[in-house]
Amino acid sequence: MKRNEFYLDEMTPLERSEAIAKGESYDRIPCSPSLGEQPTRLIGVTVSQYLSDPKIMAEAQIAAFKMYGQDGVGIGPDQFGLAEALGVKMRYFADDLPQVDEAYIKRIEDISKIKIINPEKDGRFPIYLEALEILQDRIGSLVKIGTGIGGPFTSAALLRGTTNFLRDMQKNPEAVHSLLDITTENILRYLEICWEKGFVSSIGEPFASNDIISPHHFQEFLLPYLKRIGNWFRKKVKKGYSLHICGKTYKIWEDIANSGATSFSLDNVEDLAEAKKIIGHRMSLKGNVPPVEVMFQGRRADIIQAAKACIRKAYDNPKGYTLGTGCRVPLDTKPENIIALMDAARVYGKMGDFGKCRKQDFF
Repeated sequence: MKRNEFYLDEMTPLERSEAIAKGESYDRIPCSPSLGEQPTRLIGVTVSQYLSDPKIMAEAQIAAFKMYGQDGVGIGPDQFGLAEALGVKMRYFADDLPQVDEAYIKRIEDISKIKIINPEKDGRFPIYLEALEILQDRIGSLVKIGTGIGGPFTSAALLRGTTNFLRDMQKNPEAVHSLLDITTENILRYLEICWEKGFVSSIGEPFASNDIISPHHFQEFLLPYLKRIGNWFRKKVKKGYSLHICGKTYKIWEDIANSGATSFSLDNVEDLAEAKKIIGHRMSLKGNVPPVEVMFQGRRADIIQAAKACIRKAYDNPKGYTLGTGCRVPLDTKPENIIALMDAARVYGKMGDFGKCRKQDFF
């Protein structure tokens, strides 16, 4: 499978990003699907090989960029990285995504044992940092190199065990805040190193949706720590950060806009048009083609149809819009399906033609 050469871009992703930042004209809307470990399928390596070797990790992502030309190349440590570095035991498989095997904090008193890590030495962080440096050296002149890390709430829940952590919010709120303070400080340590090396960073909070916690608990237990991260970004990076929360988030959109994040990636269960109406004047939006029903299970025509619907809804978002997936695509998503999404951005997201989605599809 080769990249569709018929729909070549007029600008590199980095040129496009810089033009958008300066308020200048650009060729098309950005498109950045969440690929995860899908690029392993492009170079014939297993997930375990990818996760244990920074050179393989970088080569897989470079192969993906050459094939797809997406507007961002990023790698972990994702939602598990910090928790694992702090003691959570993970179960690894030969060719599948890892899972949590055992939480680290068995007793609430053990929170005091949590340390402040050195991301250049602890856990799997050195693997990701080396891979990011390779990417920066090889393709950093063409596209922004980024990294995503699990946020304070998600990292804390993994450390304590989700059920225990949610129970602690009711019975031991002070202990929960102590743990969130530690996870936030550790996240800032990693963000600091990434900023010094020139990588962009994003925060993922898959455990913070309205499906899991109430808006009240979001405001009490997560918002203060996201604001702390936002304050760091404004001070160091001179702008906000990108945030993704899986699942339903409608009830906390205003809180998200107050969190210091300047870009929000929506799960496909939410409506881009509604998000544009409520927070689009404050935040850039990204999303939200369904990763399973459309990207993994769908045909080319299905993907283009879904992408067109997203573009129609959000192309004119006041603070900007990036076409993407509602969450990470499944591991075995076909390369041609990702190419179809990129082609949709190139055809239907042309500067000056946003929203003018043609009646006929292209194949």
